[in-house]
Amino acid sequence: MKYGVFAFIWVTNFTRNELYLLEKAKAMGFEGIEISMNESFITSGPIPELKVESKKVGIQCLSSTGLDSQHNIISPDSTIRKKGMDRLKKCLDIAAELGSEILSGVLYAPWGEFTGKARTEEEWDHCKQGLWEAAEYARKCGVVLAIEPVNRFESYFLNTAQEARKLVDEIGSDYIKIHLDTFQMNIEENSLDEAILTAGNKLGYIHCCESHRGIPGTGHIEWEDFFRALFEVGYQGWLTIENFTPDIMLQEFGKQVAIWRKIAEPNDVAQKGLVFLKQCEAKVQKDLSTPKRQ
Repeated sequence: MKYGVFAFIWVTNFTRNELYLLEKAKAMGFEGIEISMNESFITSGPIPELKVESKKVGIQCLSSTGLDSQHNIISPDSTIRKKGMDRLKKCLDIAAELGSEILSGVLYAPWGEFTGKARTEEEWDHCKQGLWEAAEYARKCGVVLAIEPVNRFESYFLNTAQEARKLVDEIGSDYIKIHLDTFQMNIEENSLDEAILTAGNKLGYIHCCESHRGIPGTGHIEWEDFFRALFEVGYQGWLTIENFTPDIMLQEFGKQVAIWRKIAEPNDVAQKGLVFLKQCEAKVQKDLSTPKRQ
């Protein structure tokens, strides 16, 4: 498995001034750094410089984004649905330019926005049609879409691995996979291992985040069960440590993540979290490879 880190651990926006984070992440032992494609990054982000710097440092760029009410592929308004599709295609273009393997996140509905009722069949059909079109575009870009089910306070559309698996199976494209997040799973799933087994061969990306969004290993996430399930499904993709600086609340989308206090120092979340996860992975791998006594 490969380890990445989310840039929003340290900053609320990625500009030329934040290019130093690539070397910082590499020095900590990460193989990838996730860049969130928010409105600011899409319109004025340092994309050419980021591409050059990632090659220079030897670290892979990972990409994520989320939809909003103006870029909503499940909207009853066809004009808004088209804007949503255009946004996904733009993000895929950027991801391809940066050399990203994956474009992950809440790609199926507006993140953090609600209609006051459960999803409808019409919304489900719009989503399938939109993501199928996006997947065909992703195929041309050489980038896989990974849809992230999130908790009930962030979306009404997809909350569990089972729902995500149903959607992915109905779309039926090799370029649509599932993005699981341990923080989200901790709220919505019966167990982490059950969710991972449900995603199975459609598991495409993972966020590693502690139950309280602190340093991995300091909360109540069952990390050993998590890794056992990953080995069982043969997952060999990215494990990205996700967190947010409290300054994220100053951003327009800050309410979705609700980080009101600093739980741990950003460097500790990244560095100590990486050490813990690698140790946990190694322990589980050793346990699984050690013959049991009869």
